Amino acid sequence: MEIAQRLKDIASDFEPSVEEPELTMFWLISRYNRKYKNTELIGGEWVRENIPEFANLP
Repeated sequence: MEIAQRLKDIASDFEPSVEEPELTMFWLISRYNRKYKNTELIGGEWVRENIPEFANLP
């Protein structure tokens, strides 16, 4: 599965909570790192450059 699709799948599982009221880049990358090895060392900059719908995440 492609990295972008993995991130989109993770984002679709997001449910707001008191601790995490909105989807953030930190949350997204943290969950990606928990689920996958991240040998590509993707981070917020990579996400912003490669997945336009996540470019404005805080």
